[in-house]
Amino acid sequence: MIAAAAVHAAVVATRTASAAAESSTTTGTGSVAAFVTTTVPSIVASVLPSGMTTNVANAARLAGVTVPPAWDLLATFGGAMSGGLVAVRRKFDIVGVLMMAVVCGMGGGMIRDVLLQKYGIAALSDNRYLLVAVGAALVAFFFASVVHKLKTPIFYVNAISLGLFVVVGADKALRAGLTLLPAILLGTITATGGGVVRDLLSDEVPSVMRPGALYATAALLGSSVYVLSVSWLGVVKEFAALFAITLAVVLRLVAVWRGWQGPVPRDYTDVVAGLPRRVWARRPFRDAPRPDEGDDAETEAETEARDDS
Repeated sequence: MIAAAAVHAAVVATRTASAAAESSTTTGTGSVAAFVTTTVPSIVASVLPSGMTTNVANAARLAGVTVPPAWDLLATFGGAMSGGLVAVRRKFDIVGVLMMAVVCGMGGGMIRDVLLQKYGIAALSDNRYLLVAVGAALVAFFFASVVHKLKTPIFYVNAISLGLFVVVGADKALRAGLTLLPAILLGTITATGGGVVRDLLSDEVPSVMRPGALYATAALLGSSVYVLSVSWLGVVKEFAALFAITLAVVLRLVAVWRGWQGPVPRDYTDVVAGLPRRVWARRPFRDAPRPDEGDDAETEAETEARDDS
């Protein structure tokens, strides 16, 4: 079956490539755009099962991705719990703990909805989200020692909530009619915005801006995969969401286990500025005598020998 799919994909690629080559003689640079927007999705559709792809033109305008309410509330609870624990460690009062929990659990979605200005504030239209965030804050405030013992399960919940928030935010941006890059950005903001506001309220540099376990990178990659799969390759939203969530969660978990960190700034000014000088110094022919120099040296030696004689 896999071999047959590969053969079919090769045939489709050959036909589309030949068609693109024929059209390039008449359309010039337009053939490149046609290859990117038509040929590549056709190849992907020929490889994937028929039920996993749909019409590319309408893919981003289909009904939104439906995340089970239990998972959505669990993700909100995990984010709010992390914010509440930060407030407890900083010795905030009950108001500070409540504020940090609400901001961390619902802040990313609020920022996204404010920027979209189209669907209203989702976190304020359903009382369950606010109640879950308040409940997480109370648990962190009164039972901090118990919560610390559940550090591992809460970490997994936060990793899953990362993938869920990414997909929900990116999908909402697509349905609002945004193009690729803004949709990817809003998906990333939905997953990381609450943590950024939490750190700012705690008078700390946001963790997503410091070398860490690729939290923002996982969100950006998951959002990019979902947006490109849906609006470019025409993958059905359910399959694109599953793949994007899995990718973001796995990257986050592996980065923590393996200790991966994002790159830090490095100054290559001296390296680039000194490159021409080093290339010139290493020329193999820089010390070699010119052809006429060898003849002149030999002539001078013969002249001196005659004079001495």
